[in-house]
Amino acid sequence: MNYENMLVLKKRIGSFNAGSWLDVAVGRGEFLKFAMGSFKSWNSVAGIDNDPESLELAKKELSNTPVILVMASALSMPFTNKYFDTVTMSNALHHIENLSKLFSETARICKSGGLVIINEMLHESNSDVEQSYMLYHKLISDIDIHKGSYHRETYTLREMLGMINISEFQLVDHFIHEEDTGNVMNKEEIEAISDRLKKKVSSLKGSDYYYFYENKAREVINFFLRNGIHRPRHVTFIIKVQ
Repeated sequence: MNYENMLVLKKRIGSFNAGSWLDVAVGRGEFLKFAMGSFKSWNSVAGIDNDPESLELAKKELSNTPVILVMASALSMPFTNKYFDTVTMSNALHHIENLSKLFSETARICKSGGLVIINEMLHESNSDVEQSYMLYHKLISDIDIHKGSYHRETYTLREMLGMINISEFQLVDHFIHEEDTGNVMNKEEIEAISDRLKKKVSSLKGSDYYYFYENKAREVINFFLRNGIHRPRHVTFIIKVQ
């Protein structure tokens, strides 16, 4: 995900002082790195993920920063109550099966009056070129499911508004935005995403599903080459913890 092209998001979070900050489901570390350069200020920053491969990639992405990375579940975070001023998560919801537990844990570790920022892809009203990324995401999620991981389709705005309607959360604002880029045929970008897809498919070698997904991946990559890639629209929620 090329967060640096999300100029609206960068501007909107640029006025916040993050203080003691945790990024949940850090993945490859791309959003955390983006937010470190976008928040007005922050005092300390940590990231958690329960996937060791993702954490290794995040360590490389964030190697020259003071970030503390911890392997832990978002459903049982190893932190004391009311420890963090700010909790962020980006494109994490569709990777986590028990969202009510996720939100209760988030409310537990975030200070009263603290900030929760949730950024998530929208599964609706995507243009044809944005749909190219959704084809990629669908294939990645199907492979993860076959490997035993939870990875579902992304949510609609209405679904997400219903999810975060919990007593500990006060929704302050939400806004829809998308990448600010016109170069959907960027060769390096297409190659990078294609390589990630090929690597994901290669993890199925030796299984009954391998050749099926190899053919599906070839179709998706050809779609990239014909139509380009543009990430789908996102929605960001700004939440205050009660």
